[in-house]
Amino acid sequence: MVAPARLIAARVLQRVASDDAWATPTLDAELRRASVKRIDAALATQIVYGSLRTVPELEAAIRRHVQRPLKVDDWTRAVLIGAVYQLLYLERVPPYAVVNDAVELVRMKRGKRLAGFANAVLRKVAADRPEVPQPPSSLAVPDWLRESLRSSIGSEHAKDLLHVGEAAPSIDLRVRADLNRDAVADAIVAVQPDASLTRTALSPHGLRIRGAGDPRALPGYRRGAFAAQEEGAQLVGLMLGTEPGDRVLDACAGRGGKTAQLAEAVGDSGRVVATDLHEHRLEQIPAELTRLRLDRTNLQTAPVDWTIGKGAVQGEFDRVLVDAPCTGLGTLRRRPEILLRTGPKDPARMGEKQRRLLETVAPLVRRGGTLLYAVCSPLNEEGREVVAGADLPGFDLQVARPSHLKSLCFESSGRLDVGPWIEGAGPWADAYQVYMWVNVG
Repeated sequence: MVAPARLIAARVLQRVASDDAWATPTLDAELRRASVKRIDAALATQIVYGSLRTVPELEAAIRRHVQRPLKVDDWTRAVLIGAVYQLLYLERVPPYAVVNDAVELVRMKRGKRLAGFANAVLRKVAADRPEVPQPPSSLAVPDWLRESLRSSIGSEHAKDLLHVGEAAPSIDLRVRADLNRDAVADAIVAVQPDASLTRTALSPHGLRIRGAGDPRALPGYRRGAFAAQEEGAQLVGLMLGTEPGDRVLDACAGRGGKTAQLAEAVGDSGRVVATDLHEHRLEQIPAELTRLRLDRTNLQTAPVDWTIGKGAVQGEFDRVLVDAPCTGLGTLRRRPEILLRTGPKDPARMGEKQRRLLETVAPLVRRGGTLLYAVCSPLNEEGREVVAGADLPGFDLQVARPSHLKSLCFESSGRLDVGPWIEGAGPWADAYQVYMWVNVG
């Protein structure tokens, strides 16, 4: 019998490779379906994320023991990658068990010939196993990305962003502003006494939790006490400075994490218009507002491709948020599969899309209104260069001034960085860069 953790990990890694699936929801679904023990779930999680964080090194280890370029199907490749990760980085897994399970997984779906190939390669990799294997302390990234990070945020910050610990990433929650954060935290701890829970230092509404399982099963979720939202995303929503009665445009709303935050801020007298290129994402927002006990009548949604026009969006707005589509490289520690899908030309390509989007959205900001641009990427091509190249007549870039969160300030260049190197941010913080303009007419 193959260990369930290894079977689950192989399924997830295959789907990430063949279907462009995201690892987190795919792994969650596999674990729920299998109903495995906690120890098996922990091993499967470690294999999946560890493998995705070190793919270049794992592939190099395989190439050392094959005479020609590796050409195998996605299933065989997923099994090999997961097995090599265990052999090279996990101390407590017996090498013979790793090899035997991997060979059986390949044999089950691809037959004896490929199983024999897997057996030969993995036995050679096992011979190279370190005396005391240790999980990797940083992401393995291609040279072009490492250099781009260094030129964009400096070597030390790049090192912080690529650092990964042995523990699984924490999950951040955003407590509704009208509720007491401590009371929500106490209710969670009462049913999850072994979980680690702290208050976020930068967001006044955030809780950081680890070891509590699915947030949707926590007390308070069904009654809308909180939403799962990483602290950096919370900060972007707060920096817009939305006030009751404002008319706000969330131009790249996605599934509405920040839309709900903004709807809460405008209150009953305000209005939020949420747009996105993908209509199926917008369709999920009303149900989330209902769960959070927010008034859905103050929400309007519309599918729009801002790179070509404003679609059906009418009127002017007090505040406009452009949380622009980007490479997402600021989230790569939580979503290491991004490394499999991003090439050296992608940041500049996304930056050009962001520039066109900004220039189309800007005329909808009323005189005296605010335009906030954010990307979850630290690269210059997706922030600094976009701002330098954007044609925004009548807009004053805010420089060397505090944001609406007094602990965070815009630099003399107009850039405000969020990331694990910021004092008070958590060790798993995602990296964002934020710019703000005021329409001075």
